[in-house]
Amino acid sequence: MNQTAVPLVVLTTREDDVELINRTLREAGHAARCRWVQKLDALAEALERDGPELLWHFVDSLAVPLRDVARIKQQTARMVPLIAVARAAEEADIAAAMAAGAQDLVSVMQTERLRSVAERELRAFRLERALNDTLRSASQYKTQLRAFMAGSVDAIAHVQEGILIDANQAWAELFGRAEPQELQGPLMDLFDANSQAPLKGALAACAKGHWDNQTLKVTALGADGAPLALDLLLEPTIFDGENAVKLTVPRREAERSSPEDLVEEAVHKDGLTGFYHRRRFLELLAERLESPSKSGVRAIAYIRPDKFGDIAADVGPVQSEEILVQVAQLLGSLAHQHDLCGRFGGTVFAILLERGTLRDIEAWAEHAATRISDHIFEVAQNTLSLTCTIGLAEVGPTTAQIEELLAGAERANQRGRQRGGNQVVLEETAEESTRVQRFDEFWVQQIKSALMENRFRLAHMPIAPLSGEDRTLLDTLVRLIDQQGDEVPASEFMPAAARNRMLRSIDRWVVSASINYCAKASPDVIFVKLSAESILDTTLIDWVAKHAKESGVQPSRICFQVSEDDVTQYMKQTKTLAEQLKAHGFLFAVEHFGIGRDPLKILAQTPMHYVKIDGSLMQSIATNPAQQEKVRNFVAAAERRKIQTIAERVEDANTMAVLFQLGIGYMQGHYVHEPEVVLEESR
Repeated sequence: MNQTAVPLVVLTTREDDVELINRTLREAGHAARCRWVQKLDALAEALERDGPELLWHFVDSLAVPLRDVARIKQQTARMVPLIAVARAAEEADIAAAMAAGAQDLVSVMQTERLRSVAERELRAFRLERALNDTLRSASQYKTQLRAFMAGSVDAIAHVQEGILIDANQAWAELFGRAEPQELQGPLMDLFDANSQAPLKGALAACAKGHWDNQTLKVTALGADGAPLALDLLLEPTIFDGENAVKLTVPRREAERSSPEDLVEEAVHKDGLTGFYHRRRFLELLAERLESPSKSGVRAIAYIRPDKFGDIAADVGPVQSEEILVQVAQLLGSLAHQHDLCGRFGGTVFAILLERGTLRDIEAWAEHAATRISDHIFEVAQNTLSLTCTIGLAEVGPTTAQIEELLAGAERANQRGRQRGGNQVVLEETAEESTRVQRFDEFWVQQIKSALMENRFRLAHMPIAPLSGEDRTLLDTLVRLIDQQGDEVPASEFMPAAARNRMLRSIDRWVVSASINYCAKASPDVIFVKLSAESILDTTLIDWVAKHAKESGVQPSRICFQVSEDDVTQYMKQTKTLAEQLKAHGFLFAVEHFGIGRDPLKILAQTPMHYVKIDGSLMQSIATNPAQQEKVRNFVAAAERRKIQTIAERVEDANTMAVLFQLGIGYMQGHYVHEPEVVLEESR
């Protein structure tokens, strides 16, 4: 018998349950040291004090939500496996328990399975702990390795006007060549087509001094044509007396790998795809959903190749797995750094996407489906193509549980497959109208009380010039401070405000607060949104002009903006509003531009100083030539009318590099800066 006692915590009200666990482990050859916990509020203390290797929860005895038990465990002893125990354990019950945070659900009637699950989870726990201990003890080795890597040679090349004119031996070896001279010539020949547009843009920006240490993610081509993912650094330099751009691929991969990262890779990720295993994905998903999104909206993408059974039958199980690996690589190349990617089981992948709007998420999914359908998959001697269906379920205020969210995404995926596949389907909820009604009832009261008690706050998103000019441009967002003092983003309450015709009052608050902010902070330009209700408000102009005059604010520092959707619906009223604002010295802009029926007509007929190109067009623009051409046409049309262009919701350096090449003047988004709340109240 193993003489080392296994420390356990058993959450139950019955002593017989504790004896069952003790006896089961003893029969398996493990001495057990059980800590009996009878109340949920005593669990955290027991986990911290006893350092258990297993946590058992008898769900029929202590009727507390399994999700609450999992949350306490996650906060105090994350690594410890949680095993739920019930009288019966059907397959659906097991799935629900795992979704709630347990590693498994076992039945008191099946002691053999209970013993097997206990031994399995005990082995997994001890393995992960041993890995952590081993990696922590390797600090001296890591220090020596870091010093060695710091002294190693980075791969370096110099480029002038798109031509690689010099490279070191490390660069040659990186690309699988014997001599650096073999690589001299057009730089783009060394990179795949999807990387060429952002690389051209980054080179142009760097040559003009507008590239500030951002890392460009590119895919190079080795000597055999195999793809090679690189993180590329660019900086302007002088080579042989001429301006050039220095390209560097640092040799610091080992330095980046912390012990925690190595454990995560070894234990929690699929070794072939690099995506999280289902269990770990659900754990991280639960953690992520406990805090509000900083990017705007979230959705689960449930991705499944179409008719994959036929493909597997043709190429066999080994080669079909290689195809799934290639699908995962494509999805991973499109995912953003903060997206959460999981291999959900079998042929299914799940990704938690965070974007500015739901339209951005749909645009990403449509591009992903297109990239997969256009890709030629090569396995062994076979080349083939496939399509996939992507089901989307938005994380909203009415999303009660993770299993509900995932089930919605799976249902959407199934509908798409039944319609023939190769499409993106957004979840449809039969009870949506009832949920919206309950949602609105709550938020209408919250908005009314916030207006009465002055509990709104401004938040500012910087707008960055791509030309390097020194100007402060700020986009204005609004936050509601709830009665607990927490910030609530506009995406949560504005839909209810719009449905209940409350936007005019919120607009007036934002305009007043923005004018007061301008009087104190003196930004060059501050952008303030107006809703359709304000477009139709004939008293707005006089009120705004009077308030600005009383505050001593120059009207040219305030740019009012309306959405393209509202311009399309109220073209005549918008034109009148823009002309009146211009007459008083204010600026005018159209936001979310480029997705309506006739955006070029709006550009031609609406007086404006700025046009903000919609963020959904920025999704995957770095790898989408058609999208690049569309935006290039918008920029050219705006330039002819002396209208400055701003790209919305820019998420990464590769997108920024393409924007340089397309001639965009400014950009905004979470890549530039997170919104900053201005703790100033409207007077």
